Amino acid sequence: MKRELTLLAAAALVLAACGGDDAAIETDNVWARESPAGVTAGAAYFDITANDDDVLIGASVSSDVAGDAQIHEVVPAESMDMGDDMGDDESMDESMEDGEHEMDMGDGEMAMVMQEMTGGLPLPAGETVSLAPGGYHVMLLDLVEPLEIGDEFDLTLDFENADDVTLTVTVAETAPGS
Repeated sequence: MKRELTLLAAAALVLAACGGDDAAIETDNVWARESPAGVTAGAAYFDITANDDDVLIGASVSSDVAGDAQIHEVVPAESMDMGDDMGDDESMDESMEDGEHEMDMGDGEMAMVMQEMTGGLPLPAGETVSLAPGGYHVMLLDLVEPLEIGDEFDLTLDFENADDVTLTVTVAETAPGS
C-alpha cells in the first residue's frame, strides 16, 4: 500500500512538472480602432511578450474581415527614401504597392509613414513589445466593411519559432484600461 501511494505521488509530481510551463507567447490589451465609413484599412493593437527570443513574422484574418493583414511600423517620412514627388497620385499608388502609407499629421508636425515590416517584428525574450497607435501595429487591408465599436474578429499571429496564436480582437474607441 505504501509503495502504491509513493508511486502515485511520484507520478503526480511528474505530471505537475510537465503541465506547469507558461505559454511561449503572451498577449494583453488586444483591440482595434473603429474605421470610418468608406475607409478600406484598419489596425489592430496589443501587447506581446515571448518567453524566448522570437520574431512575429505574419498575421492573418478571415477573408470576411479583410483581404490582408500585415505587420507595420510608423516611421518619420524623412527616414524613408521616397523621392521628391511623394505628393502626386502616381507616386502614392506606387508607395501603397510597396507597403508604405503616408500619414499627414495636419498640424505642422513631421509627416509619418507606415511601412510593412517584411523581416518581421523581433520579440526579445521576456520583454513586452507594444503594438499601439503611432508605432507597431497589424494593418488590416481591404476591409470588407468598416470596423464598428463592439465588433469582434479573430487575428492569427505567425511566429518564427512559437506556434501560431489566435487572438480575439474587439473594436473599441481606446485601448483596454485607458
